Amino acid sequence: MKSELVFDLESQRVLLQDMNLRLKQSVQIERQTLQKSDLQRYSQESNSTYQKCNIISGKRKRLTVLGILIIAPILVSVFSSDLNSNLVTDDVMKSGYVIQNLKGDTIDTFHSWDIPKERTLYVNIVNPNVIDSDKVQIIKDAILSEKTISLDDSLFHKALPGSQSTYFLGWSGALKQASQTATKFTIPTSFSINDGSTNGDIAIILSTLESPDGYSGFTRSIVENNQILKSTITIYNADQLSSAELETIVRHEFGHAVGLIHSSDPSDLMHPIIETNYPFISNCDVSAITHLYDGNANDKAVCEI
Repeated sequence: MKSELVFDLESQRVLLQDMNLRLKQSVQIERQTLQKSDLQRYSQESNSTYQKCNIISGKRKRLTVLGILIIAPILVSVFSSDLNSNLVTDDVMKSGYVIQNLKGDTIDTFHSWDIPKERTLYVNIVNPNVIDSDKVQIIKDAILSEKTISLDDSLFHKALPGSQSTYFLGWSGALKQASQTATKFTIPTSFSINDGSTNGDIAIILSTLESPDGYSGFTRSIVENNQILKSTITIYNADQLSSAELETIVRHEFGHAVGLIHSSDPSDLMHPIIETNYPFISNCDVSAITHLYDGNANDKAVCEI
């Protein structure tokens, strides 16, 4: 696995704002607006990052060099053999789902698959010709990948810099992790993906149409006798989605296909409006799967704020 460095620019901005506030207090200048401009990075042998802050005086319009500030950016080690798309999606994405019985009635309980141990779930990609082969592979990776990455918890405003959590790039790895805990029902960990019809346990329909409700993806699960019988995922405007967008919405909708509902945490992959810059499967999602497959169908198996 290789490591990538992600710079927390937001932390740098906060630090610079705090410095400006302290300068204002020390010289007791009232009603003076301080602005940061011409931030310039340069490196030295120690690999430290320096920034020169030019503060413009609103009263005298005179440029004063305040000094050199040493910034220590937050480094996040990203562990993955191959990340083929960007972390950030181009636009906010919206998801919907419905759970119905065989009569077509919508139900408000949440169910898992109930399959024999070692049983393979068959996933069919419908209309794969509307996207290129590289994007078809992205769909498969969002399901089959067992790769993980490590991200600093401060990126999600959940802890101080320095503590890290592991995230999964694909559902196969996440579900195998969940299956390490004994549960009432078998957690599916084996998937076979094919191109073709809507037959199979899970169908992923790639549509070139636009959702009338503004969804990027929608999942419909059919349940009977307290178990999921089939899940159908529709990806809208599939031919217009970027690689990152396609990967994100497939990863989200597949969470519905295995039983998860929407999260109330905006930073979580399963939030109904996907705004996070890090749309990966969290340990919280893994715990929600474990809870659901332990027979807690009447509880909301979901990551809360």
